[in-house]
Amino acid sequence: MSPRKRSTSNRNLPANLYPNGKYWQYRNPITGKKTSINKPQAEAIKLARAANAKLLPLMVDDGALLTEITGERAPTFRSLLDRFEREWLPDREYAARTLQEIQFKLERYREDLGSRMVGQLDVLAVAEYLDQYSNNAYTKHRGLMIQVFAFAVAKGMAERNVAELTLLKREAEKKRQRHTKDGLDKILAYAGTPDWLGRAIRLALVSLQRREDIVTWRRDAVDLERNVIRVSPGKTQNYGSPIHLEIVMGEALGDVVRECMRSRINCPYLIHYRPKARKREQLDAKTHLNAVTPGYLTKEFAKARDESKAYEHLPKDERPTFHEIRALGAWLYEQQGFPQEYIQALMGHADVKMTEHYQSGHGEDEVEYQRVGADLKV
Repeated sequence: MSPRKRSTSNRNLPANLYPNGKYWQYRNPITGKKTSINKPQAEAIKLARAANAKLLPLMVDDGALLTEITGERAPTFRSLLDRFEREWLPDREYAARTLQEIQFKLERYREDLGSRMVGQLDVLAVAEYLDQYSNNAYTKHRGLMIQVFAFAVAKGMAERNVAELTLLKREAEKKRQRHTKDGLDKILAYAGTPDWLGRAIRLALVSLQRREDIVTWRRDAVDLERNVIRVSPGKTQNYGSPIHLEIVMGEALGDVVRECMRSRINCPYLIHYRPKARKREQLDAKTHLNAVTPGYLTKEFAKARDESKAYEHLPKDERPTFHEIRALGAWLYEQQGFPQEYIQALMGHADVKMTEHYQSGHGEDEVEYQRVGADLKV
């Protein structure tokens, strides 16, 4: 850990010893812990020199002597990360993909910084580590580091959150362009676009539902006799009043839903496919053998988008993703004269008007569905 710069008043003091009002303070160069020394200057200097002599070997042997001196080993960053992952992460209701990304970052921290002691990671050390990442990656890594050190402070493994004192950078604005109707039609017409993907695109365009809800939309949510389909948008389930929609199907939505229902592939979800390979890691990530994961949908859509050359005039990192289909659908509804309230209800956006339709305290069998329509003409 880098020592604090000396001033003219403490230039002649031993390393790690600093004035503290009338008396003195010693800062452990390994753990960062500060200890008050309420003794005259001569005795404080003597103690500081003795401490420095004992602690100096620890700077080169990774703390092996600390156990002999104090009876306990200074916490390494690896031990902090292990506890963070074991004690903190399980209580957070992260989506599987988000949790996987966090664990990937933690594993990288173990590899890069794991052998260093927590007290050695001061603001400068953390700042220098974060500086290797570009803008948006920097922001995400810094955010996770702040959570790790907040946990360390709460568990008495660090005195302050040094990551929080590093530079806060603004995330670069996303350059992703919007879909056009012509562009999406080109993807749908492309011979290489799988049938299941074409149905997913049409379903998203007309229903305005999110990617995660498209791939988890169950067949048993469809009532063909009443011409309705139900959905409880996943993102809204964390709202104080979760949203549940019963969508009256217009011609376009009804057509694609019936196509999904006619498929002979065994799967409880509307969007499904028969995978060519059955790798264990892929099966573990699915709720059903023939289900489509959000990540696979994104990947296959990007592949069809690029191979169809629908947006070849745009740089690759600016081409619209599957997520932007929802925005195009909302715009098309507006162009066809549907009122804003109609579109907002279909998209599952919670506002004061909509939340009046929901009551708190419903049991699982007492869900109230907001009846909306989806009658986009395509």
